[in-house]
Amino acid sequence: MSAHTSIIVVGYAKVPRTSAAYGAHDYLSVSLRIDRGTGRVVEVDSTAISPMVRNWLSELLLGVDFTADLRPTLAVIEQSYLSNATGSLKQALLDAWRRYASHRAG
Repeated sequence: MSAHTSIIVVGYAKVPRTSAAYGAHDYLSVSLRIDRGTGRVVEVDSTAISPMVRNWLSELLLGVDFTADLRPTLAVIEQSYLSNATGSLKQALLDAWRRYASHRAG
């Protein structure tokens, strides 16, 4: 994949003060590299505080079609990511999804 065949989309969300990540970051960001032709996520990065969470998030999001409904992915986060920052993670993904949808529509 080359830089010309993909797009980078970043979503942000405020981190709650009760989260371990709050001391390191005020905002959680999720960066996604999306294939322009298929709309599928091909690379994931985030400012999640632990490598394990970053790896889990990458496993979850790789291959997700960002042109489709994001609710199934958000449901997995709700059921499987038990943290004070669950809402922030979901919000950051929704922010990225909205940015991508806006770009496609524009």
